[in-house]
Amino acid sequence: MALSEVVVVVLWAVAITAIVVGFATLQYFRRAGDLAESDVNVLEAGSTLIDVIATAGLIVDEKDVVVRSSASATAMGLVRRKKITSDQVLRLIDDTRKDGRPHVVEMKLRGTARKESRLFDVKTVFASNRNVVVLLEDKTESRRLDEARRDFLVNISHELKTPIGAIGLLAEALIDATDDADMVKKFSSNLRTESRRLGALVQGIIQLSRVQTVDVLAEALPLRTSDLVAEAISRCEVFAESRRVTVEPKCPDAIWVVGDDELLTIAIKNLIDNAISYSETDTVVRVVVSSTKNSVQVEVSDHGVGIPAGELDRVFERFYRVDPSRSRVTGGTGLGLSLVKHISLSHGGDVDVESQIGTGSTFTITLPRFEPQQPGVSL
Repeated sequence: MALSEVVVVVLWAVAITAIVVGFATLQYFRRAGDLAESDVNVLEAGSTLIDVIATAGLIVDEKDVVVRSSASATAMGLVRRKKITSDQVLRLIDDTRKDGRPHVVEMKLRGTARKESRLFDVKTVFASNRNVVVLLEDKTESRRLDEARRDFLVNISHELKTPIGAIGLLAEALIDATDDADMVKKFSSNLRTESRRLGALVQGIIQLSRVQTVDVLAEALPLRTSDLVAEAISRCEVFAESRRVTVEPKCPDAIWVVGDDELLTIAIKNLIDNAISYSETDTVVRVVVSSTKNSVQVEVSDHGVGIPAGELDRVFERFYRVDPSRSRVTGGTGLGLSLVKHISLSHGGDVDVESQIGTGSTFTITLPRFEPQQPGVSL
């Protein structure tokens, strides 16, 4: 065990022992009929301390009856009728009584109040009168964050390696083909394509990093949705023409949202780009804006190849591509839809998708609606 871990366990043991000793003393005075109001306050303070030092905490007596527990332990379903609901925790308590040592064990637990298992660091300390103090620290989200960070680093290394390697090979081929004008033209064109792909990838990473690390609503402004759609379509114009796809908007002027102008434009543009990429030639991509009393919906629909049902839950993952071969042709980075998801969430909204193979797909961004007293009035 590392020195830092030893120090932490010692501190826990001191705090917990103080709680249990106080509890045992109070039990004595309670039996003697001499429980003062100040003693009650001490006992309540012990319960408060349990809440502070762990996600959930409890104290069990020698018969495994829960004599004190935090509100969170009960809410999570770990305690019911003064009994611990987890056999794993009960076994750990028994082990603690047998050897008298503090234990720290990682467990997956699912209380009656939860449908999914969550990851906990469960810490037990033996106290007087065979009482055992149990602290549970929920590590689920931090573990997910660590895994997401690790996956991102692996993915980004792989994604950067491909265009960088291609640029290096093309540069060497270009040097060797200086006497062949046709080959120089071909390699130069490929080099430009790969450099653009690398630039798009880096730009996507920068944009995604900004959304994930900055409070985008800190300097939010009222925005007319029709202006956002018009700007997004204009940025896709060249790509749409190259693919012979028509983009048709249907957007009332009087629908407003609040947010970052550039980021929301990027989100809509990415959906339009995606629709164009997966559409057949001479088809139409429609951008329709509608609203309810509290929300605004921006729908981008295509009549393309569609997305398999098994892929729908993954399309918003970073670097995930439904059709990698098509992405190579269109220069897709695999970050576009992930960026749409994060931008939507950072603005208090969300994005979802409906699709059928051979029929097409509809992506919908939902955002909170803003009603200005007068059009153009700032927040």
